[in-house]
Amino acid sequence: MKEIISIFRLNSIVSSEIKHNLKVDALSASFFAIAGGALYPFVAAIAISMGAGALEVGLLVAAPFAAQLFTIYWGHLCQGRRKLPFIVFPGIAARILLFPLAFISSPAIFVGGFIIHHMFLAITWPAFTSLVQKIYPITSRGSMMGLVKFVFGIFYIVAVAIAGRNIDIFGHRWVFIAAAIMGIVGSTIFRKIREPEEGKETAICRRFSHRENISLLKRFPPFKWFVVGMTCFELGKFLIQPYLPLYWMNELSLSNSSIGGIAIIVTLFWFLASPLWGVMVDRLHPIWVIVSGAGIYALIPFIYLTSPNFSGVLLAASFTGLGLAAYEVGWSNNLLRLGGNKAGKFIGIYLSLVGLRGILGPLIGSAILNWKGSALLLFIAVVLLVGSFPALIHSHRLSRGMEPVEPEEVLTAEIAP
Repeated sequence: MKEIISIFRLNSIVSSEIKHNLKVDALSASFFAIAGGALYPFVAAIAISMGAGALEVGLLVAAPFAAQLFTIYWGHLCQGRRKLPFIVFPGIAARILLFPLAFISSPAIFVGGFIIHHMFLAITWPAFTSLVQKIYPITSRGSMMGLVKFVFGIFYIVAVAIAGRNIDIFGHRWVFIAAAIMGIVGSTIFRKIREPEEGKETAICRRFSHRENISLLKRFPPFKWFVVGMTCFELGKFLIQPYLPLYWMNELSLSNSSIGGIAIIVTLFWFLASPLWGVMVDRLHPIWVIVSGAGIYALIPFIYLTSPNFSGVLLAASFTGLGLAAYEVGWSNNLLRLGGNKAGKFIGIYLSLVGLRGILGPLIGSAILNWKGSALLLFIAVVLLVGSFPALIHSHRLSRGMEPVEPEEVLTAEIAP
């Protein structure tokens, strides 16, 4: 807490340039948090209220990951150029698209528009990753980013709480309009970031060939088995994503206020658990954090199988926050340890595969849901999540024989939950 207070007071920061950028970053993050908290937790429920089925909900869930497939291209395009235009203008365009979505009543058009919204947002991710590396010194970057995330989390929770209740009273149109305005304001504020002169690019923004990727998987067995284990983990995690909002709306008839409450519980447990998992990463090993996260996630479909009521949903929400925090902290730290001076390439390959799994998981889940119903879907999710254990542990055992290498300086992009 003392460190957070000192950062708020800017006592430990010497450069006025860094002070300015931190203030701008935190202020814009508060507007982005209001925009996201007021909208994203309720998108699937809004689509279902329009008549969307399992396929449409699956496409909504897959939208951020479909957009993520193009991040390597956008990263290559931003090399040697100023990063702010790649962040500000696509961000504004993505929010402008929210205005017409407020007045659309067709679920198919609504889903299509939301996919395009995420496509524009994905343009900003690699450029933002590179920019943050440039504006914050490595010695205090983690603390500064932690502060911005702290500000984001507080405003996000407040926005979710206010939006859920008001959607029930006034409908959903105002949410899209408010989110669009808040997002545009956030992007406009972010324009005030003072971007340093172009320097050396990070590995995540370099072009790499598919042949090189396959070669890395062959030459580094621990990485190969890590990819296998995370494929099981993430497919199990993504399979049930279309089912959850359909169950909340069609089976439990939850209001948007209740759905907002679920989102708040997930965010709170994620917020509280992240630093604890960080300690576990340092004391044990990232693989054990990831395995713990997979085990926690396996409890979620099990709860929906055995306790189909609102109390079970709230319990599952708490496990979602715990598991998500372990997942986010674990995968990035493991690849930084495992990859050494090739960590950037490992992360680039991994993020591309996450995009692919993020598309396939919800769509396969929707197909199983329509074909055989929820029981088989939830059972398969449990099997996949638990099935990740052997591959992840085997990856850890293989990595013990590797020579430790100092990791390169890499900032990873965040993955959609």
